[in-house]
Amino acid sequence: IEFLELAEECEARVIGPNTLGLISPGRIKLGMAGGPVEDVRKAYTPGHVGIASRSGGMTTEIANLLTTHGIGQSTCIGIGGDPFIGSDFIDCLDAFEKDPDTKGIVMVGEIGGTAEEEAAAFIKANVTKPVVSYIAGVTAPPGKRMGHAGAIIQGSTGTADSKINALRKAGVAVGELPGKVAEELLRLL
Repeated sequence: IEFLELAEECEARVIGPNTLGLISPGRIKLGMAGGPVEDVRKAYTPGHVGIASRSGGMTTEIANLLTTHGIGQSTCIGIGGDPFIGSDFIDCLDAFEKDPDTKGIVMVGEIGGTAEEEAAAFIKANVTKPVVSYIAGVTAPPGKRMGHAGAIIQGSTGTADSKINALRKAGVAVGELPGKVAEELLRLL
C-alpha cells in the first residue's frame, strides 16, 4: 500500500502486478504488451477506443479484433488478474472518461472477485461514453479454480452471470464472444 501512496504523491499510476503493461499505439509501449514491436504493429492501431483488461492475452486479442474491424485504440491497459492490483477498472474508466482522445471504452473482465460489479456501478454514475464489455469464464465449471489468482468465485458474486447482469443494468453492451465486442462498438460508435 505504501508504494501506491508514493505513486499518488508523484502523480504516477501503478498498473500491476501481474500485468503485461500499457500500450498507446503509435506513441508508447510499457511492459510486454503486444509482444515484439512487429506484432504490436499488427494487433494494435492508433484510434479512439480505450481498453482496460484483467487478462494480458485478452488485451491483445480484443485490440487485434478491433483493429481488423477498423477500430483503433487510444490506450490499452492490462490491470492484471490478481486480487491485489495497482490501478483497477474504476481508475481506468475514470481516466478514459476524462481523455478527450477516447471516444469509447472496452472493459475485459473475468470470473472471480467483484471488480466488474463495482465498475458497473461506477459506469452508471460517472461514464458518459459508450462501454462494451466481455467477461471471460462464462463456460467455467462451477467450483473449479480458473485463470488468475483473482478468478475465485465466492457465493453469488464473481460469477460471469452476476457480472454480465450488473454491467447490462448499468447500460453496458456485453459481447457474448470476443468477436462480438467489435460489432457492439461499431453499433454504438
